Amino acid sequence: MFKNPSFLFDIVCTVVWLLLAARYAKKGFLASSVQLGGNFLSLFGARMFSNWAAGRVFENFLAVGFRDQIAASLSAGGVVDLSGIAAKYAGFLPDSFRASIVEACERSISAVLSDNAVVLADTIVQKVLAPLLTPVISLVLFFVAFALLRMLVSLFVTVLGLVNKLPVIGTVNHWMGWSVGALASILDIYLVLCVLWAIIVITGGNLTMLNDTVMSSSIYYKIFNMFNPFL
Repeated sequence: MFKNPSFLFDIVCTVVWLLLAARYAKKGFLASSVQLGGNFLSLFGARMFSNWAAGRVFENFLAVGFRDQIAASLSAGGVVDLSGIAAKYAGFLPDSFRASIVEACERSISAVLSDNAVVLADTIVQKVLAPLLTPVISLVLFFVAFALLRMLVSLFVTVLGLVNKLPVIGTVNHWMGWSVGALASILDIYLVLCVLWAIIVITGGNLTMLNDTVMSSSIYYKIFNMFNPFL
């Protein structure tokens, strides 16, 4: 049992949950409540922002360069090697993921093979590279946006933590903070699980100690998959 990585992971998560709950309790009920609400809003806001911005970032900062490079290669007599293009621009992604996108594109790209290099390059960018890279951009934007939003929440919580210094009010505020702290710490663990899930997806489950097979028996990971914000 203790050699099972997922079991050890659940133990670590439980210990971290208790430690974080104690930390939130020390901040007090008022500050912990604001932290909890702020974390929820940060999570929701970061997800909405990443969904909205990922496609725009790809189109405005990456797509033009990809189009020009692919069009130049095709104009120079290069062959249409979708697998090679996917490997060149998104080689860090799992082979199986790249192969599934390429296979889906091959069925629809035959209609434009006779078009000029610019049209063909644009189709390849939209049909192959966009589906490969946009989810990755979305993940990065999500974590960056969440970190910034949570930093703002933490600044406000620091001010509210001064309530604990008041007599009587501070004592009640501290003990009531345990209940909210238990919920707020769960959200912190949820964010860690988001990071682990992203690592598993990006590495294609090829890490020995971190893949879906190993994590499938983890109680925390099972619950996370029921509320996965990326699915």
